[in-house]
Amino acid sequence: MGNRSVTIVGAGPSGLSLAWWLTEAGVPVTVLEQEPELPRDMRASTFHPATLDLLAASGIAEELVARGTVVDRWQYLIHTTGETAVFDMACLNEETAHPYRLQCEQFQLTGILAERLRKQPLCQLEFDATFLSLEQHQNSVAYRYKQGALEKSGSADWLLAADGAHSPVRKQLGAAFTGQAFAKTSITLILEYPFEDIIPGLLGVNYVWLPDRHYSLMRLRDTWRFTYSPDQGQEVATALSDDVARSNIARISAKAATTPIRGRNHYTLHQRCMDSFCHGRVVFLGDAAHLNSPAGGMGMNSGIHDAYSLAQHLIPVLQGENSVLMDRYNRRRRTVAIEEVQRLSARNYARHREVEAGQRKRIWKELQATVNDPVSHKNFLMEASMIRSLQRERAID
Repeated sequence: MGNRSVTIVGAGPSGLSLAWWLTEAGVPVTVLEQEPELPRDMRASTFHPATLDLLAASGIAEELVARGTVVDRWQYLIHTTGETAVFDMACLNEETAHPYRLQCEQFQLTGILAERLRKQPLCQLEFDATFLSLEQHQNSVAYRYKQGALEKSGSADWLLAADGAHSPVRKQLGAAFTGQAFAKTSITLILEYPFEDIIPGLLGVNYVWLPDRHYSLMRLRDTWRFTYSPDQGQEVATALSDDVARSNIARISAKAATTPIRGRNHYTLHQRCMDSFCHGRVVFLGDAAHLNSPAGGMGMNSGIHDAYSLAQHLIPVLQGENSVLMDRYNRRRRTVAIEEVQRLSARNYARHREVEAGQRKRIWKELQATVNDPVSHKNFLMEASMIRSLQRERAID
């Protein structure tokens, strides 16, 4: 690979996955992360089969499975009647080595990757490193960043922006990030309570309708993630307050509402995408390139898929192939972001939050028809597991 080097801005799941795949191929990588250490936040928690397949070769998937909860059946549930539409992922046995959803915090993945990269002589991890500016040249990118009180400079053949939804790199370039915010904010609470003891038939992942609202419950190893939307017009601070949070839990169980709340987060939901993921020798991936509703757990996974695809395209370029190959990365991942990930996550968002009786009846009829027909059942799960989106990507020239 010679002296060719890459700088990645952002040490989230997509940035560190990319760093790992590049260093495995012999590419020197510098990672700039603005936080002083890796966050242990409760953002994404679902790893889909397609993602686990990508992470399997180096043993990372196996490490994640040891830290998470395997969910091979998940469901839509009507809280008041107990009616269910259960999706059984065993029908994917011939399509994937991991026919299940893995519920595991994203910080488990970043922790595993950072530990490996610290032992990798080709990788330099720089924390407390805030990106400031860049200047592109014909064959390189010069950049500046601040680390502590010091301003520093660096240069790389390629600068890869995995720096999140508010991407300073994207803002530095003035690149468009068009789309919209969804109407509903999402609130997630982390609870240690045995919901399985009070909700008959509860599975590891549950999307639930109450009479006039929705909630979801997802099982991690020792906790449950309980997610709901604020009331119409309710301020986020109010929705996160202890009284309001507990009133939402009480809709499920008065006893559960007294349990300690171990964590709480809110998410403003966006659907946005850059006009192009490639800007000269600056290339975008993950939330820096595209955003979608978290309904269905596709955001982190699609960022990791971006990272894998980018590595597969960039490594040959670093080895001497024409950089026009990067245009294919852009075509593939941008098409998948818009036509697969955003389409499906927007459908999930609308389905989960529907409250109108007639629309709910129509959706429920569709779900029952899907789970009761083997072909439709498998097709639905091929999309939900993101196997279909990777197949779609590979078919784009």
